[in-house]
Amino acid sequence: MKKLLCLMLIAAMLLTSAVALADTQINPQENRGITPQAAAENEVEEGISPTTGLTLSTLNVPEGFTGMAATGRYLPMMVQIGNDNGGVGSRAPWGASYVDVVYEMPLHKNGATRLSFIYNDLVPDSVGYIRSARVAHAWLREEWGAGFLFYGQQEYEGTNVLDEFKNMGHQYLADGYFFSGIVGEGKPWKKYYTSRSGKVRPYHVNANVAAMYALIPEDYAPSNHAFKFTDDVPAEGDTAQSIKVSWHSGGSDSTYGSKLIYDVDSNTYLRYMRRDNDALEPWVDEDTKEQIAFANVIVQFTNVSYHNGVDAPVVEVIGKSGKNYVPVEGNADFFMCGKHIVGYWKHDSVTSRTVFYGPDGEEISLQRGKTLILLFPNDGQNGSAITYSESAQ
Repeated sequence: MKKLLCLMLIAAMLLTSAVALADTQINPQENRGITPQAAAENEVEEGISPTTGLTLSTLNVPEGFTGMAATGRYLPMMVQIGNDNGGVGSRAPWGASYVDVVYEMPLHKNGATRLSFIYNDLVPDSVGYIRSARVAHAWLREEWGAGFLFYGQQEYEGTNVLDEFKNMGHQYLADGYFFSGIVGEGKPWKKYYTSRSGKVRPYHVNANVAAMYALIPEDYAPSNHAFKFTDDVPAEGDTAQSIKVSWHSGGSDSTYGSKLIYDVDSNTYLRYMRRDNDALEPWVDEDTKEQIAFANVIVQFTNVSYHNGVDAPVVEVIGKSGKNYVPVEGNADFFMCGKHIVGYWKHDSVTSRTVFYGPDGEEISLQRGKTLILLFPNDGQNGSAITYSESAQ
């Protein structure tokens, strides 16, 4: 019934449209007149995932895996994943089929990006390839209260990840939920970082995330980060059969630019990487060969600056004044069920969750399933742009 409703809504929009199909570019700085309303923590029904909205008992837990579907414990794990060559071919990630939330954000001013995988429902025993962290990743970890896997970190002045951990009150190698891969053999988690056969450095690091999950103290309880979910088709919005993501207008866009195409049968957006001449290559899990698709695509527009010329990004997922963290907010755009909805986002403190709002100022309800969050420059720097179309072409 839900698929039929999606089809009917999209068909009606197309039939009533009097203009030719064309790409629509989002203006990240437009004044949308949205006033965010107070949002309380979302209560989660027993047996329902707070990160995907799925019924946990319906999920198959592969041998060697853990996670909320296996243990009943809410404990997100955040893993830094390389996106070199756009994450396709020999640079495809593994463990992606089981991820709940994917963040993509700038890594370099030339348009390169890095991914962060959030696991909760199912936590795999093999994920990769693991790469390093930037300051915004440290802030995201604090927001989720997640176990954090990373292989190295940036330490430029002003963007030093270790300084940021300290500023947030952590002794990161002693806290029990930071799993740096750049440590000695004496650390109990070091043995769970291995080298994948056939991979060259630095694209070889594999992590047994399930084993590190088990090392986190049982009394550790991360704060509630539950999204709101619905089984209803959004009433508002215009047709968006495809989304084009351009991080840079130069040659690197053919490496990191992506396209998401709506598939009505699964009610998800299938992710493709854009190659030369806009040829599309499916973004897949190297191990399962499954193309990764998202029930929700969120574009979170924010300030992006660089402290070391071009390769030390500061992506404002939270504001900072001196050593103090301050609220930050901005426009957000949502894509779900083949529709585009304008909205807003706000993040009040470094430990609170980011809240996403619909056009009425109330917290928006997401579709059940995986979510992709693009932390995107709000000033169109270097030709970055988000466009969408009524056509899947």
